[in-house]
Amino acid sequence: MKINFTKEHYAKLKELVVEALFDGEIFRTKLGQILNVYELIHTVSINQLNEIKNSLADKIQKLEGKDEWVEVDTSEFEKIKSQKELVNLIIGYKRFNFEKNEIDFKRRVLSEKLLRIELKRLKKNLNLLTMKTFNNWGRDNFRCNM
Repeated sequence: MKINFTKEHYAKLKELVVEALFDGEIFRTKLGQILNVYELIHTVSINQLNEIKNSLADKIQKLEGKDEWVEVDTSEFEKIKSQKELVNLIIGYKRFNFEKNEIDFKRRVLSEKLLRIELKRLKKNLNLLTMKTFNNWGRDNFRCNM
């Protein structure tokens, strides 16, 4: 399955990461662990990121589902939506890089296999050439006179 992570996604990811970094945003896991943006990108697994994203989606749904007469803090609402978008983009980025690394690894493995096949073919040709040369000279040329 090809991951569709475009340059536009990457640009939006960088924008949101910088905002989160300068705003000092924190993210909480289900177990209450506090994470920053760096940790989300470099240490947290995709499964954990999905859990964080789902938790943020639940918070958004709760805020959207409130009674129309209850005032919702729009800045908090927008912050949660932005965090969810950021986590989702990090998931896409990680999946894209994982797929890219996997494809590069497969390409290297196939390249090595092709090189080994080519080396075997060249070795076989060299052996045949050596045998023909040896037979053309004759064995008399290699006799020792004692």
